[in-house]
Amino acid sequence: MDTGGELVLASRWSVSWDVARLVFAAFHHSLPEWVRYPLLALGCTVVVHLGLDRLRERFGAPLEEGGADGEGGEAVRESGADVR
Repeated sequence: MDTGGELVLASRWSVSWDVARLVFAAFHHSLPEWVRYPLLALGCTVVVHLGLDRLRERFGAPLEEGGADGEGGEAVRESGADVR
């Protein structure tokens, strides 16, 4: 098939689907179980961590505050509000 010298690229979804199928096939068929399951657990942990981090950023949950009485945290919050 002649494209007239133009470069024809597959869509991002098509390429990502092919890459996902390749990774799944290599992961599922080539690795022994003692390697496969820890990698699967690590991958799930990373996905959950990134998801929770994104939710914290989106909904603005306060960060952990260091200080036994909590006064230091309020001062930090007030100064953060002044900066905005």
